[in-house]
Amino acid sequence: MDFKNQIELELYFADHFDTILFPVLADLYFEQDDLRRSRKVCEIGLKHHENDSAGLFILSQIEKQEGNLKEAEKLLERVFSSNREHLAAAENLCEIQTVLGRATNRLLKSWKRVLDLDPKHETAQSFIKKIEGDSEKQKPKAVTKTRVKPIVEKEASVPKKPNNNVPPPPAINDLSEPLKVSSRLATFTLVSVLKNQGLFSQALDVLDALAGRARRQQPHVVRHAVIRFMRTRHHAQAWHRHAQRSLGC
Repeated sequence: MDFKNQIELELYFADHFDTILFPVLADLYFEQDDLRRSRKVCEIGLKHHENDSAGLFILSQIEKQEGNLKEAEKLLERVFSSNREHLAAAENLCEIQTVLGRATNRLLKSWKRVLDLDPKHETAQSFIKKIEGDSEKQKPKAVTKTRVKPIVEKEASVPKKPNNNVPPPPAINDLSEPLKVSSRLATFTLVSVLKNQGLFSQALDVLDALAGRARRQQPHVVRHAVIRFMRTRHHAQAWHRHAQRSLGC
């Protein structure tokens, strides 16, 4: 597939409502402030891919833009359920829950998600430090009792190791061929779509297109976005090396 402009992508979507590329078109409409079309594309695409994290995230941004914060919160929770490494969803969830006045414990849990994904996240560090510091101050001092209990030996239990080897979702048919896109259509949403499908080679090609555009437009903005996007547990080193090589970091 070879997409040179938005019209070609629109024509493809019109004939393939089930394409996994629907978030790319929805994102283009969203960036053009055409929320009605962006929502429509998301709704159609999510009927075929109900747990697509890229599509759910764009829909959450539409709800946020229109002031439907509770609905945006629900969608962001769904994003994070299907993609535990979606940093932008984790950050947006914290922002919305703060505005909605959610309980401190709930906010603390959400900010810890952010810190888990980005250990250098300053806002998350500051919030967690403040809340946990305040909790320690409010704890009553424990009263020690001199009561001797019989010692009962227990068999040492071996903790189960978490299964982090979750296989990526299988690639779908409409992306089985190499994807060629104009640098004008290259977005981080497209990179996310390809990465979620396990199509890392094609995702790198789109990243190359983004890198080329960055050199001509806003290199520092895109550079930081690339590095931030690459902070994932799976394939992190390979992605980071490519980002450094492509953008001269």
